[in-house]
Amino acid sequence: MKALIVDGYNAIHKIPELDSLMDESLEEARRAVTDMAREYQRRTGGVSEVHVVFDGRDEYRAFSFDRPNQVFSKTGEGDRKVIRLAQDKSDKFHVIVVSDDNRVGNSCRAAGATVIPVSKFYDVVKKH
Repeated sequence: MKALIVDGYNAIHKIPELDSLMDESLEEARRAVTDMAREYQRRTGGVSEVHVVFDGRDEYRAFSFDRPNQVFSKTGEGDRKVIRLAQDKSDKFHVIVVSDDNRVGNSCRAAGATVIPVSKFYDVVKKH
């Protein structure tokens, strides 16, 4: 079994169509990258869990959002949340992390995860 963890804002800023969507709506950009993660799950098979991690804002943490697959960290804790999630999931899953952030990638690899660049993730999702 596999678990997919996407470094949400890192992916958004590396995918031009999502980065430009940020100018219009942060919520739509988050929804779009989450949809891409679910599409990656569908296309690759064997992925039983999908988590898209976003650096959250502390003032919004008290609200209850109905966002399946989305994880919001505390302010400034997004990278650490991706790393902790990869460490926690590595006991039960082959973890795949999508991020171009070197620190995130190196720390997740040390936890046994496979790290793929955003461009490879995007290629799988957009393949026709």
